[in-house]
Amino acid sequence: MPTRRQALALLLSPIGQRQESRNDGRRPTQRIIIAGGGLAGLCAAYELGRLGHDAIVLEAQMRPGGRVRTLRDSFAQGVSVEAGAARIPNTHDLTLHYAREMGLTLEPAVPPELHTAYHVRGRRIVMDGKAEDWPLPLTGEERREGLAGLRKRYIEAALQKVRERGFARDELAAFRDWDRPTVGAWLRSEGASEGAVELMTLGMGPEIGSAAWYLMYSMNLAGVRESFHIQGGNEQLPRALAARVNVRYGCAVTAIEQTEAGVKVIARRGNGIEVFEAARAVCALPCPVIGPALDGARLTGAKMAAIRSQRYSRSVKVFLQTRTRFWRAQGLNGSVNTDLPIERLMAGTGETGTERGTLAAFPIGAYAAELESMDDAERVRTALEQARRIFPEMGREFEGGVSKCWGLDPWQRGAFAIHGPGEIGNIATLARPEGRIHFAGEHTSRWTGWMQAALESAQRVVREINA
Repeated sequence: MPTRRQALALLLSPIGQRQESRNDGRRPTQRIIIAGGGLAGLCAAYELGRLGHDAIVLEAQMRPGGRVRTLRDSFAQGVSVEAGAARIPNTHDLTLHYAREMGLTLEPAVPPELHTAYHVRGRRIVMDGKAEDWPLPLTGEERREGLAGLRKRYIEAALQKVRERGFARDELAAFRDWDRPTVGAWLRSEGASEGAVELMTLGMGPEIGSAAWYLMYSMNLAGVRESFHIQGGNEQLPRALAARVNVRYGCAVTAIEQTEAGVKVIARRGNGIEVFEAARAVCALPCPVIGPALDGARLTGAKMAAIRSQRYSRSVKVFLQTRTRFWRAQGLNGSVNTDLPIERLMAGTGETGTERGTLAAFPIGAYAAELESMDDAERVRTALEQARRIFPEMGREFEGGVSKCWGLDPWQRGAFAIHGPGEIGNIATLARPEGRIHFAGEHTSRWTGWMQAALESAQRVVREINA
């Protein structure tokens, strides 16, 4: 069986395109309706179109991209922020491939010579290669090892076991031994102290998901040396794809039905209803917004149960515009994991021709729900108050802010899929095609939470349809 990289190379190669095109007379052209104009749906339409199929994307909003969204209007000239997907690690080959294929310019997300910081128990600790004095209840051995040593002992050792259990053959099955406990329970069972558990999960929390989900997230960042950003904003990628495919905006899919002969997709457009008939359909919608749309799709009980039970982070981003990027003068890149409720700060990547910058508070756990209950001004005030504990300079540097609540977005209702104990197998269930309906999106890929996941799922769907 070819690896994902080999399959991608074949699909994208000129030889692969000739073999699969409508002109070779071996495979029929199909009409395919794609529900959802996020990155997964757009990429699927793009690749299906290149293979000669007639793909139509139905998008409820008036813009493409879904959770890949760049904000500009609320900020000073030259400043933009990523409300959703922010960075592209150098190991995420599909995302880099499509950015380059679309003719987009990649730039470093942050200068590589700058350092990451942590903020624990009121103290800021810089990861600059020097000895760390963590104000946490660590054992003597854990204190000598430091954060890097603890990660090597627990996380890197577990990832090596994942590889030995056949990760190259079956990515998801290799994580099953870690699927039952939470992150914290697993680390404790391996001998980590409470202080070590807190340190290794700082900015995320020890109970947010299963150990398998945590290790899968760690695997997705294995070997990362640097990260990139698309010049002009990451939304340039879905926009470029959308310009190359047939997108119907303002079309909210309300039902997908199938028979042995084909599919019917019903969409609400303005005050009317439109019906699209095709050979196949692709559902590229986030699970929380599918609702009753698939009730008449003749799906298995396992598929419907996985869709309805899939949990998402209700992440909130609160953006704080600053007069200067003062943290860089301190040798810092602006990324801070903290034990404060906001969980982390992230520096912006979209400043062009200006000294101004942004820091984004980015909680993904329970505190996100508390922020949702506030209005925008209250979110900014509470995030600023916590940011000032990490960077006192914010008192004089802060200029204003806005927020984005993904859990309150009616077209998303969450930022990314989270898999709790016993749920890692849901990824395969969610990805599996059923009859003439195929499924794409970050929740159907082990790269969950990244643009890479959406793109990989699109590639999988194209292979399924074109087989």
